[in-house]
Parts: sequence; structure tokens; C-alpha cells
Amino acid sequence: MPWFPIFIDLKDKPVLIVGGGAVALRKLEKLLPYGAKITVAAPKILSGFEDFPGIKLKRKNFTASDLRPRPSMVIAATDSEKINSRVSFLCRKHHIPVNVADDPALCSFLFPALIQRGAFSVGISTGGASPVAAAYFKALISEMLPKGLEELLTWLEALRPQVKAAMPKQSDRGAVFQRLFDAGMARGAPLSQAETEKYIAGEHGRKTREKDTACKPAGSVALVGAGCGRADLITVRGLRLLERCQAVVYDDLIDTALLDAAPEFAERIYVGKRNGAHGASQDEINQKLMELARRGLKVVRLKGGDPYLFGRGGEEMMALLAAGISCQEVPGIPSPIGIAAQAGIPVTHRGISRGVHIITAHTADTGDGLPEDFDTLAKLSGTLIFLMGLERLSVITARLIEAGKDPDTPAAVVSGGNAPKPAQVRAPLQLLGQAAEDAGVSAPAIIIVGVVASMDLSAVSHEPEEGMNLSAASHEPEEGMNLSAVSHEPKEVMNLFAVSHEPKEVMSLSAAGYRAEEVLNGIRIGITGTQEIAEKQRLALSALGAKAVWVMRSEIKELSAAYDRRIFGKDPCWIVFTSANGVKTFFGQMAAKGIDMRSMKDIFPKGEKFAVIGPATGKALLQYGIAADLCPDVYTSENLAAAIAASARVGERVVLLRSALGTRTLPEMLIKAGFAVEDIPVYDLEYKFCDETLSKLDYLTFSSAEGVKAFFKRYGGVPEGVCCVCIGSVTAKTLAQYVSAPFLISLETSAEGIVETILHDRKK
Repeated sequence: MPWFPIFIDLKDKPVLIVGGGAVALRKLEKLLPYGAKITVAAPKILSGFEDFPGIKLKRKNFTASDLRPRPSMVIAATDSEKINSRVSFLCRKHHIPVNVADDPALCSFLFPALIQRGAFSVGISTGGASPVAAAYFKALISEMLPKGLEELLTWLEALRPQVKAAMPKQSDRGAVFQRLFDAGMARGAPLSQAETEKYIAGEHGRKTREKDTACKPAGSVALVGAGCGRADLITVRGLRLLERCQAVVYDDLIDTALLDAAPEFAERIYVGKRNGAHGASQDEINQKLMELARRGLKVVRLKGGDPYLFGRGGEEMMALLAAGISCQEVPGIPSPIGIAAQAGIPVTHRGISRGVHIITAHTADTGDGLPEDFDTLAKLSGTLIFLMGLERLSVITARLIEAGKDPDTPAAVVSGGNAPKPAQVRAPLQLLGQAAEDAGVSAPAIIIVGVVASMDLSAVSHEPEEGMNLSAASHEPEEGMNLSAVSHEPKEVMNLFAVSHEPKEVMSLSAAGYRAEEVLNGIRIGITGTQEIAEKQRLALSALGAKAVWVMRSEIKELSAAYDRRIFGKDPCWIVFTSANGVKTFFGQMAAKGIDMRSMKDIFPKGEKFAVIGPATGKALLQYGIAADLCPDVYTSENLAAAIAASARVGERVVLLRSALGTRTLPEMLIKAGFAVEDIPVYDLEYKFCDETLSKLDYLTFSSAEGVKAFFKRYGGVPEGVCCVCIGSVTAKTLAQYVSAPFLISLETSAEGIVETILHDRKK
């Protein structure tokens, strides 16, 4: 759970730092600009503390008397866990804000990564999860801040009395301050006194109105090449621009993982164009880019391949320049080179091809769509690569042969990257058209003519790509659906993974007769579920060559004040968790209430017992120092209820801490068995959707019964030709209520089980 950010006034306020080492010194240096009266207490204090006048140094061991008079905040930064814990305990007891270095569990407030420019301060925190991430975003934000910001803010602060006197109405003052700020930002410095007075008096009139665009936040557009394959093929510069943008306008054939790299608040606008299915005209795209930039937004125009290689990036850049909009171009891997390389074809090779020509087969002003000087191409040495030419393949090959090209010249047709149906065909030039037709190759595809087309330098790897970790902990579905037989029997699943509910090393794909990049090459798989579950599936499937995209993502919504923690002090009871999300949410709420997470007696004074629905939930509970007393052999509500009934005494209280969407199966079975049940929802789910990907899928995965319901509420049905895959029988029974077509069921309720099921289906 995130920590609430708050800014407090420390000027002349007493602050105590317990510790005299390097960590304590860094804390001191961060506090100094804020004017606090700082006391440092430690038996040994580094000499560097003496460099700061006004700091009170007490060379002594910490005692409770150091908290008198009461400081406004305390920082414990010693190398002794015992001392740090005692400082934390005493401060919490007396309601004094306390921060313990590198131990979030002992903190009542966190020390953020700070950026300070005069009156401007930014505090960045990850709740103790990753100081590295906080440092990264600190550097990122620091780069974004304009030079002269401190001077600009000092100027604006000094103007407040003058503006207030001239503008009695708050709404009028707000408009004036907005204009002054925009003008100062555009200039990068305060305005002159004369200019300032005109803005305050409203006398900028017609002349300055013509320059008003310069007084608005400066918008810009970056044409960024996304490359022609997976998201990690984008350049570092392109990714950085994407991570900072406020709007992204993207094409078809873009790896949707790149859209996740843009900030959550950024607008995402799809303008994809495929032959026969135009999403937006080029003029409409140009207008949209200019509109967004004129609103003051930082825009990334994300284009497949390279923007300037038959990507109409030049037209977009010319339109932006003519409109006076700040713009830049960031190259990407061009499709003729990247797609050919993916097929193991180098476009040039010493002694074989000393040159490469890239030609469009979609020329607008010729009868057959081919360039006017096409016949000259047949006489050129080296490699010829045709783009957008699959429909004219027979014309291309015939004309090359007529112009003198050897009919037996090696040639290839390759559809790759993010194409819906990747394929590659190699054949002599005279047979290429028929070979591509027989193989069912579909657009987009490139045509390669030259000796290099006979080469295959494809990398052979028996290991997933770096970062593609196939191991994953077990996932249990939310409780609730009866495991009665369903009409769609699960298909037998080939086991590529050792069946275990602990994190595991992945079996070598070569042992199963697979090459890591070819197992699911070209298969498009839509994923639904929480971020954690969806990411496990995406990484596993992507490592096997699939194009894994998210269709529906569920996010945890904590339900605040869902219960009174005193219910755990009535009498001994069973505490039941049915998901790892429930565990994390509950203990996050406990921490937020200032409860010492190290002392279970503080939370559960009666020595409660704990039950979990499966090992993944048990593992999440163990992270808080609690080992589950009960876990059923089969991870369902029915089996969990039966296990509790067999272990607990009739009449005992059972407290369920779970999702608001949980079905009535578990509590009703427990009530029927004679238990006093308190069903407490601690979180709910919210759903986000990505509509563009749905119609292009081969498979669609479901990880929970509630996910199935949310999907059909949004979409109504599954597109024809898309095969659904359920994570287990619970989810399958719910899906059976919505579809009549056969679907697949994973026998193991885990991300690995989903992968195995799809792999087995592909082998049939």
C-alpha cells in the first residue's frame, strides 16, 4: 500500500537524529535546507557533522530523555537494530514521527528521495520497496526541471501582493498567475517589470495575443521509430521520450508493451493503417499531432520500423515544421533489415552482396504500382528488398525475369516482427510466387531477392532471452465456483514444467525438442488478470516466441475501514485468506494504523490460527512472519471449507478476509458446518481494457471466474476464431455459461499450466 505524501514546515522546529555515521550525515544534509533545529545524538560522531554550524552534537548513547522536550520528528540511523527498534518504540508510544533508515516496518514516516530548488520540492517514495527506483525517478524528474526555476518561483512569490491588490477576485488572480507563469516558463526567466505590469493590467492586447502561443507551455512532437519486433528493440532515447510523454499516437504492428512504458496519465491514440482497413488518413494524423502539441503536450508519434523509411515520417515532420511546432526524429530498426535478420538473412555479406536496394511496390502514379525505373533493378548486383509488395509478388518476379534477372536467383518472402501471422518462404525467383501462395503468407511481408536469401544465420538458443523468467509461483483462483463437472472436458496437457507449487527453474526447451524462439512463433495471445498474474504469463509466452498482449487488466482497490481490528481480540478464531492480494491488503492496512508488524500479539492477542486457500497465499502470509496452520490439498473453496471443518471446533469463529467479489460458496459451507462466520471484504477489483487487440488473437486466457464475467460484460462475446484458455475448472465453469464453442482448460492452476495447455494445443 502506498504511503501518503505530505509536506510539513520544519523551520525552527526541533529534529533529533540518533546516529553519527555516514547515513545519519546524509539525512542531516537533506534536512538542512528546510531550517530545522537539529540535534545529533551518538557516542561517536563523524567529523563531517562539524562542518555545519548551528547543529547541536551530543556525544552520548541514546536515552529516553533525548525525547524531551518533544522533537517534531526523529530519525534513527545507527548500525544497531536494537537501538533503532528502541527509538522506534519510544517514538510511536509518544506519537512522535519516526524514520528508521532502511527499515520501513519501524517507520511512521518515510524519508523520500528529495529534489529541492528553492521553494520547489519534490519527494519521491516507493514505500521502501525499491530505493533504486526512487533514485531513478529522482534523476528523471531533475532532468525535466527547467533552468532558472528557483529564480522564476521567487519572482512569482514576490508578485503575489501586487497581483492581489490589483485583482480582488480569486478567479481573476488565477488567470493572471497562469499567464505570468506560462510566459516565464517560455522565456526561462522572469519578465521585466514593464512586461509584468502589462500582464497584471491585462494590456497584452492584440500584439501580445499574437504571441500567446509562446506563453503557453511548450508542446512538442517526437517521431520515434519503434523498430519491427518486440518492445525491447526500441532505442534508449526513444524509450526515454516515451516514458516522459503526455500523449502517444501509435501505429498498427506496435508491440503493446511499449504503450505500458508511457505514463499512466498519458493519452493513447491509435491511428493504425493496414491495407484495406485504414484507421486514419495521413492528413488526419498530421492534424492530430499539431492539435496535441498546441495543447502544450509532449507527444510521441510511435511508428513501426523507422519513421523515415516508407513510414511517411517526412510528411509528418514537414507538417510540424510548417506549423512552427518543436519536433525531432528518433530512428528505429527498419523493417527490411530487422525482419530479414529475424529470418537469418543478412541484407549484405562480404563476397556475396555489396549493396542493398529497398524499393516500395506501392507506387501511386504507375499502372502496376512498381517504380518507373523498375527494369533497371534487375541489372543491379547485391540485394533487392521490396516493401508492401505481397499482392504484386507475381508481377514483381515476372518483370525482374523479363528484365534479365536469373530465374533461379535465391529469393524469400518474410512476414515477421509484430505481423499477425509470421511466416517465411524461400524459393528460386521463378517459383517464389507459387511457394508464398501455397504457404498462405499474408501481409505485411517483405520480398528479398539475391543470393543472401539462401542464407540462414538464425540464432539458435536453448535459453529464454535475458529478463524472460519462466519460473513463477503458483496462482490460485479466487474461491467460489463449485467444481462440478463441466461439459467442456480439459484436454490432456503435455508437461514441459515440473509440477510443483514452489518457484522453479524452467526445463530446457531443447529437452522437449523446441527452440525457444520458435515454439509459439507468430501466435498472438491475449491475457486477462491482475498485473502480477498477467506479467507472469506474458513473460513465459513471450520467451517462447508468442506475441502476448494484455486485453483486460484487473487492479486491486483497497476497501478502507472495512473492519474493526478489535474483532480479533474477542476470542480465539480462525483467520482465513483466499488470495495473496487479501494478505497484502490486510497487513498493509495494519501497518497504516501504526501497528508494529513484528509483534503478532499486537494484532492477534488471542493466538488465532490461519488458513489459506493454496501455497501462493501461504507464501504471501509467510512474508509477514506467519506460517499457515492449514492449507487444503486442492485449492478451491469447497476443499478449504472441508479442511477447516475437519480441523476446527464446531462453533468457533471464522473470519474471512477476502475480495468483495468472492462468491457465497465458502461462507455458506462454513455456516452450514456450524461455524460463526464473519465475511470481511478487504479489497475490490477495477478493470482496464485494451480494445484494439481483441480481434487479432489466436488465444485468450482467463485467470479467474470474476475476470470472465467482467470480460463478457464489456465485450459481450469472443471473436470468431479465438480459442479461450482457462486457468482451472472454477474459471472454466463460469466461461461455459457464456460460450458454446470448445475451449481449453489448464489442469494446473498456474501461469505454467496456461503455457503447457497452449503448447499442447499447438502440437495437435
